[in-house]
Amino acid sequence: MADQTEPSVVVQGLRWWAQGAYAEEAAVELLVRAFGGRFAAAGWPWVRSCERPGWWRLDADEFGGHTDVLSSGEQRVLAVVEALVSAGPLLDVGGILAGVDRVNLVLILAAFAHAGGSHEHMELIATEDGVRYGRLAPLVSWPDVEIGAVS
Repeated sequence: MADQTEPSVVVQGLRWWAQGAYAEEAAVELLVRAFGGRFAAAGWPWVRSCERPGWWRLDADEFGGHTDVLSSGEQRVLAVVEALVSAGPLLDVGGILAGVDRVNLVLILAAFAHAGGSHEHMELIATEDGVRYGRLAPLVSWPDVEIGAVS
């Protein structure tokens, strides 16, 4: 029988669990905000109740093998969530980002922004003469760094 815990209770419990840990906060918020939050509900194997009353947690070990029936987009989002809460052999995105200096962090963020196409995004600009399109600045610009410099 599926757990009938109110979704808002689970979401709040997940947020309490993740509070103060940036990678887990990001994982919870991604899970809560993506696909209408349906993957942040009790009943999914990765959403577990905690010993602490009212708290819920994400179990990274439970993502594998349980997402095969989902769309590829859903699988990709859940893989990012898994990576953010996993300290195992998966890509430890939170650890990578937290463990780099400012220059390398900006480079990684610029790479993510670039991979997302932010350098290609356009905006519609209304003027007195009509409407035109303008290119938006990247979400995170590539920093000026000396190639081969040790940071």
